[in-house]
Amino acid sequence: MSLNKQFFKFVIPSIIAMWVFSIYTIVDGFFVANFAGELELSAVTIVVPYVNFLFAIAIITGVGSQTIIGIELGKGNRDEANKVFTFIILFILSFSIILALIGIIFMNQIISFLGADSTLFQLSHDYLSVIVFFSPFYIIAYAFEVLVKVDGFPKTAIIGAVSACLTNIVLDYVLIDKFQLGVRGAALATGIAQFLSCFIFFIHFRAAKGYLRFVKIKMEFKEVAHYLKTTVIYGFGEFISELNTATFVFIFNLFIIKYLSPEYLSAYAVINYMSLFANSTFQGVCHGTLPLLSYYHGSRERDKSIKIIRMSFIFVFIISVIMYSIAFFGAESLFKMFLENKNMISSSIRPMRIYALMYLLAGQNLFIASLSSAIGEPQYSIIINILRGSVSLFISIYLMVHLFGVRFLFFGAGVSELVVFVIALYSLKKMLDKSALRLKEGYE
Repeated sequence: MSLNKQFFKFVIPSIIAMWVFSIYTIVDGFFVANFAGELELSAVTIVVPYVNFLFAIAIITGVGSQTIIGIELGKGNRDEANKVFTFIILFILSFSIILALIGIIFMNQIISFLGADSTLFQLSHDYLSVIVFFSPFYIIAYAFEVLVKVDGFPKTAIIGAVSACLTNIVLDYVLIDKFQLGVRGAALATGIAQFLSCFIFFIHFRAAKGYLRFVKIKMEFKEVAHYLKTTVIYGFGEFISELNTATFVFIFNLFIIKYLSPEYLSAYAVINYMSLFANSTFQGVCHGTLPLLSYYHGSRERDKSIKIIRMSFIFVFIISVIMYSIAFFGAESLFKMFLENKNMISSSIRPMRIYALMYLLAGQNLFIASLSSAIGEPQYSIIINILRGSVSLFISIYLMVHLFGVRFLFFGAGVSELVVFVIALYSLKKMLDKSALRLKEGYE
């Protein structure tokens, strides 16, 4: 199979799978806004950072182990790959249950921390209480989706994700509209859908159709510590990347509540849905290329790795232009799908168009960060993602608001991505130089 075909074989299913995961949130928002109310939509927006945090936990384990497993498969070490796979799944299961218990115990504190006031607190509590209960399935389903692609079955990833998405849509309609369960219904629909996704992926690995399968393992403490350390190191950059989605929403929620009003959170929810769709597309490219880059890095085929990198940059650029065009020309239509307040709609079009400027560079930043994890240079991924998700973003928004006024609040996202892009390009050069040097030394 040609490299071009390999690229699209992995990237396209990965994009579709990421779209499906983003659709969970978007569909929930659509049904909540149209069948419950805009206040309920604001409450869901408050909880979004917590949901993103769950996916971040899944990514650090899924992507981290994906890199290890991909490298081991590239070396032909199938037994070691299966050992890592089994251990990681058992660890995720145990850790996600503990995390759910913590969420139940400290639920009120979590909601307050997320910024919910007295108006939104109970609605946010209703939504989060169901999310927390199903949170282990959120984490395991996402990790399974990442690992099934490493196993060589990207189409199975699509089947599992699409099946769950369709289930979520149907249940949203039934539970929110017919049974009038409001935000609880939205959370319940998503939770059941994630459970279904888990079940489908579990059946795949149980059947042992590919390289990966569950095996009996006995490990000493040193070996457990090594696997966890390596997984965290390789996956931490991607963890921060997904956590960025949470911090993006969290930071903007705080600034919007302070400088605008809590009611404006419903408008920002729509802006965030467009951003979520764009970032999911970018991450689809990143996650789709990760197995290929890890494999060719492990097999020391630098020429193929470089070609994949070039193809990815071109593909991401095309996507970024498309996403910006959708946000710019389709802003009014997007708002009308979720909101009824005409004044809110008209006042939100300009902020969305400004916010969307970040798409032109966000994809490139995400890919460079993802690349560093794939080739065993996770420190660059960590630096890039910390900068774009919190430090650079907060400083940029703060300076925009205080230097030019609240009208420039949404310019902060684009300014932040520009600063990070300069740093990411420098990091890319350093990574490629290191990779070339190691390859040369390996042949000498």
